[in-house]
Amino acid sequence: MRALIRGIIRHRGAILIISLLLTVFSVLAMGQVGVNYNMREYLPGDAPSTVAADELEKSFAMTIPNVRLSAPVPDIASALALKAEIAALEGVSNVLWLDDAADVTVPLDLIDPEMVESYYRDGRALYQIAAASDEAAAITVRLRELGPDIHIAGALVDLASAQNSVTSEMVTITIIIVPLVLVILLLTTHSWFEPLIFMVAIGFGILLNMGTNIFLGEVSFITQAIAAVLQLAVSMDYAIFLLNRFNMERKDGHDPTEAMARAMRRALTSVASSALTTVLGFLALVFMRFRIGGDLGIVMAKGIVFSFLSVMVFMPALLLLVYPLVDRTTHRSLLPDFRFMGRFALKARIPILLLVIVLAVPAFLASRANTFFYGTGFYPEGSIEGKDREAIEAAFGRQVQMALMVPRGDVPTELRLQEDLEAIPGVTSVISYVSMVDPGIPPDLLDPGQISQLLSEDHALFIVMAEAGSEGEVAFGIARQTRETAARHYGDSYQLAGENVTMLDMKHTVEADEIIVNGLAILAIALTILFAYRSLSLPLILVTVIEVAIWINLSVPYFTGNILSYIGYLIISTVQLGATVDYAILYTQHYLDNRRQLGVREAVVQSAGEAIPSLLPPAAILTCTGFVLGEISSLAIVAELGVILGRGAALSFLLVVLLLPGLLSLLDPILPFTTLGLQFTDRGRHLRRRPLQSESNEGVTS
Repeated sequence: MRALIRGIIRHRGAILIISLLLTVFSVLAMGQVGVNYNMREYLPGDAPSTVAADELEKSFAMTIPNVRLSAPVPDIASALALKAEIAALEGVSNVLWLDDAADVTVPLDLIDPEMVESYYRDGRALYQIAAASDEAAAITVRLRELGPDIHIAGALVDLASAQNSVTSEMVTITIIIVPLVLVILLLTTHSWFEPLIFMVAIGFGILLNMGTNIFLGEVSFITQAIAAVLQLAVSMDYAIFLLNRFNMERKDGHDPTEAMARAMRRALTSVASSALTTVLGFLALVFMRFRIGGDLGIVMAKGIVFSFLSVMVFMPALLLLVYPLVDRTTHRSLLPDFRFMGRFALKARIPILLLVIVLAVPAFLASRANTFFYGTGFYPEGSIEGKDREAIEAAFGRQVQMALMVPRGDVPTELRLQEDLEAIPGVTSVISYVSMVDPGIPPDLLDPGQISQLLSEDHALFIVMAEAGSEGEVAFGIARQTRETAARHYGDSYQLAGENVTMLDMKHTVEADEIIVNGLAILAIALTILFAYRSLSLPLILVTVIEVAIWINLSVPYFTGNILSYIGYLIISTVQLGATVDYAILYTQHYLDNRRQLGVREAVVQSAGEAIPSLLPPAAILTCTGFVLGEISSLAIVAELGVILGRGAALSFLLVVLLLPGLLSLLDPILPFTTLGLQFTDRGRHLRRRPLQSESNEGVTS
């Protein structure tokens, strides 16, 4: 390791040149990375709704409608003309209206009123449209241009909104976050120039990560929206640790080159341990069957590795080049002496512990009792997408369409299925061959064009319309009842596709992921701490502190009555643990080091003074980054992730500086017996109240 460090320092000029070339490559490669906005494509390939959608396209050359369009029409003829105009648009594959469910040449009074009102009401027509997802933004523009007072909603509009939002909002978020991070660093460092070094070092790691995504082909829009800012917020502490150690070595009288070599050796263990726990937290997401977790997990784990390499390879070369500027811009610390936090944590350790215990149980239960949404979520108040959705639902209610395919040929069973489907509460119409054509007429005698949309070589198709949204208990209940009804008649020989069916499968998939992903994250991080400290007690203590913070964080939506993204809930459970357990590790390391020479009370107080100045910048950056995401993003799932992440970072920081010191002091007697090679001084073991020698020291080494 010494030889490698010496090599990095000796060849720092070459490292800077190579870094510049890699930066150019990354900037060029970033533009070639595809972005996938369709969350449904991340379902497992064997999910029933995925298999059904593939079979629907193969057998009937159609997809489930993903747009609802409402337009003013004076009469049936105008409605049919507009339908033809919609069908002729580029990217539109199918349009469904009343004429597909009933004979509109007869007076409407003779048709089932419930069916009519599903498509035509108060001078407005409602069309169900299937359109190409990869052209979402362009198609929504074409649909709006069909005429005035047109409203559109549906999955395609969600995709278009995501496509339009991610790129523009990333620029806005960056413009806000970068200055905000610089301000935080200026207030918490000892030089006006240090923040620029941090930003350049971590920025280089971010560019490498975003550029190398080209080898993945594409990333999800969620990953694209949050990966860069999340990497910045999570890995900034690596750069802070190294620079602080470099400054300490120089204060001890070493020349810059020797100080850097010593700083790299001494910072390597703590930075590597912090990076490893974060990487393991993100890699746990790879085990989600809902593959959007793996998408984010791989990109973020890769990003942490690049940040680590940037800090331990690129940053030393940069620092040795610009340290004179750091020296000339040094200023006194703007932070207070945080040893008072250690004294407070000690004095209030019993009340704090009791309070946390009282909060932990209801917080855990509440975090498990949240109301969730599983898709992309809701639109900001006042957005055109939100207004359109409200207008359509006000006029026609919430509607969803399902496509049920059953084996072709058994007409009596199809007739019974038709009746049972129509009897399901919430179902407004069922279109099928047996409902549209006299079952006594053999299909061979009909024009193939008349039946191709309802009969394929192997399947009979039932198009089921229901009063429900794409998700929620009503929508999921209708999907379950439809599956149960089909199973009664055909066993497993049926396939069902639809937005609510896809969301139901997504719900089942992500809920099944929870135990595996969270369990793996906790186990991996606990084992990392166990091997790093060779301790049985420390993994339990540190992971418990952060887990309690996670429970409190995820209980807030329950107590405030907000709906929570389940994907955000699942991701944050691992991300908060992996990203903020570093705080507990750093504080504990300071305590163990100080406890070898000081009594319990002195060690806690001294550790607060040493650790909190190093913990405050990354915690503040992660908190602010999260809340900026939550405030700016128009994508509900991204905004949710941001708010939960920001609140989680703040809660983890508070529990580390308030709860952890009390736990370490209370459990101090058992730590040496459960940690291999750990020896404490006996001085002050019982927290005797006496003046602290360390309190006479001036300043705090950060």
